[in-house]
Amino acid sequence: MTKKAPGRTFLMVVGIFLIIGSISSIITSAMNFVMMGQEEFMPILEQTLQQAGITKTTFQVTIVLTAIQGVINMVAGIIGVANSKKIEKASLCYICGIVLIVYALICNAYSAFSGAFSIFSVIFSLILPLLYFWGALKNRQALQEEQGIVVK
Repeated sequence: MTKKAPGRTFLMVVGIFLIIGSISSIITSAMNFVMMGQEEFMPILEQTLQQAGITKTTFQVTIVLTAIQGVINMVAGIIGVANSKKIEKASLCYICGIVLIVYALICNAYSAFSGAFSIFSVIFSLILPLLYFWGALKNRQALQEEQGIVVK
């Protein structure tokens, strides 16, 4: 008999948010790439970046990081939603949770080095990855209990 998945709700809800957010991130990144390729937008873009204190290179790297994050969030979100009820897939979700946390920290480290650091941004960017990880952890603990592994 398979034990109920106690982290199901976390993985399901956070997974849906990740999927929705990733669609927005991917579309925004694509639009920014297109805009950067249009010569008629370059003077406006350069002026806007200068006013914000951001270099063109920093903006380009941020676009790439956002696109990668969108893909990671999409994959993790789909895995979380698809496997939220399956405690036997808890390790996969657990690994996805770690990847989400690590990538959010990488993005925040880049922001800090590029001069756009905000503690609020760090906290906000870690909320969904931590909730996803918690749901995966709860399912993983349920699997370990079912297998007779002592969990402390």
